[in-house]
Amino acid sequence: MHAFFKLSSVFYPMTLNFYLILLSLAVAVAAVFIVLFIQSRRAYKKLLKKNLQNQENTFRLSEKIDFENVKTQTSADRDLVGQLQVLFEEQKVYLEPDININVLAKKMGTSRGVLSHVINQYFHKSFPALLNQYRVNEALRLLTDKSSKDYKLEVIGEMCGYRNRQVFHSAFKRETGITPNHFRKVSEG
Repeated sequence: MHAFFKLSSVFYPMTLNFYLILLSLAVAVAAVFIVLFIQSRRAYKKLLKKNLQNQENTFRLSEKIDFENVKTQTSADRDLVGQLQVLFEEQKVYLEPDININVLAKKMGTSRGVLSHVINQYFHKSFPALLNQYRVNEALRLLTDKSSKDYKLEVIGEMCGYRNRQVFHSAFKRETGITPNHFRKVSEG
């Protein structure tokens, strides 16, 4: 029995040292991961703030008109583009929840097909994509505006023309890459 205690006392310090080394190594690895996590969060926030500053340059139809690359331009097309500019930039029809291409075409005195063609031809996007781009830009403005900082996301979505939070959330994320809530948190901090 005396040999057992002698044998265990020989292994005990080695086992204790092994566990201390293992524990020290685990603490060091955890510290490295924490430092890397904090650095990546800072870099991510910096990137988001830079994107926020870029979003301040609001999207306008007049900046996206591609008259040079359109082969079949007509004066009627140019008139429709001008009407679109007025409707989107001055009258802000994109804020109306019931707006769709049929309603807009009727307001403009043209057909859905002609309006769709003009939007695709000159702006290289569909009507829903154009509508969502304007709505999301409005949401970005509201989410960074101090006067609307206490508004719920549902209210901001409704103010931008969305009927429900899910549609607002998915359109916003598709356009910006992050959720409206995450955008709000980053833009505040």
